Amino acid sequence: MKLQIDRPAIEAMAAAFPHLAALKEQLRFGDKVEVNLAQLAAVELDSLRDFYQQAGPEWHARAAHIATLQRAFSDSGTRFSEHELEQVLPAIARYLISGAIRGWMFTANVASRPLPYVVTRLDYTAPSNDESGRVFIELKANAKGAITTSTLRISAGDIVGRTVAEIFAAKGFLKETPELIAAYDETAERYFAWRGRYGAQFSGRGIGFFADDPNASHRDMD
Repeated sequence: MKLQIDRPAIEAMAAAFPHLAALKEQLRFGDKVEVNLAQLAAVELDSLRDFYQQAGPEWHARAAHIATLQRAFSDSGTRFSEHELEQVLPAIARYLISGAIRGWMFTANVASRPLPYVVTRLDYTAPSNDESGRVFIELKANAKGAITTSTLRISAGDIVGRTVAEIFAAKGFLKETPELIAAYDETAERYFAWRGRYGAQFSGRGIGFFADDPNASHRDMD
């Protein structure tokens, strides 16, 4: 699984862990570096999580993602073999129910805002002469008033040596945790606070995008 790490974070990590300095070469082409999660030791992930946690409210979601990823890949649950695909279905159901808070799943992309999904379908298709067996999981999310759907297809090759948490993480999803829910609530509160000020003048910092309005009669109306 790949992690995207922002420039300030990777620079701080490279200072603390000199062997990571080679990753800074990627900054010549952008403001993020991409690294395989398995390349980072536990102490390095702890450092990254702490950096995001201390960097301010807008970074708390990333700290929550890192903490949840660490928990997923240190899970002590059952690890499956390629012949146990059918057993994965009830194991997933138990995993989703156990310790449920709101029944949400979140995308595992550290660089994105926390978007909660709910599982709307969980199904197993037995192998046939033409096709191998599959577990299907359908998830839906309310993304700014529009329903978005994601379908996960899990085959025998996806489960070998993995726990349910690791299977989901490899497919790009994480089960809800108190940290992720807190990060989502914080992000949603900030969004609605700013959305309520639509049309007001304000100042900002960071990266901005300018788009021409094709219907504007003057460029100052873009």
